[in-house]
Amino acid sequence: MATTRLILTPEAAHFPSSNYAALSVINNRPVLLFDGTTDEFAYWTTIAWQGLSGALTAIVHCFAVTGASGTLSFDCALEAITDGDTTNLNTTDSFGTDNTGTGTVGGTGYEETVSITLTNNDSIAVGDLVRVRLNRDNAGDGVTGDVAVTAIEIREA
Repeated sequence: MATTRLILTPEAAHFPSSNYAALSVINNRPVLLFDGTTDEFAYWTTIAWQGLSGALTAIVHCFAVTGASGTLSFDCALEAITDGDTTNLNTTDSFGTDNTGTGTVGGTGYEETVSITLTNNDSIAVGDLVRVRLNRDNAGDGVTGDVAVTAIEIREA
């Protein structure tokens, strides 16, 4: 059985200088709005937890704001920096390759979860400085309008 290890909320996200998801509120719920035509990004920073040993999965909790028909696609990538690593944090990103997951939208405003198996996990280990990057993959996505992300759950097998 999988165990939830992290809950990543919209309020804890940080953003690139362009093509970023919009932090908003819908019905008193904080959300990240991902556009239907532009691949937009959000990031979270954390520390890899003690006891880390299993396979990881990201569960994206979301709903369609408009244009609720078709397949929804998200990419998720991890960057794991170990103490003493040669990655220059001033100048370099070192994310693993994107992992992709899809789901089918059931209607405007209805909860959907998209499961993304994090097989490309940048060799994450206990104590690593970790960034999680999420983007809506419009190339693999059939939902025409905005999608609101309410939370991301990181589970360990």
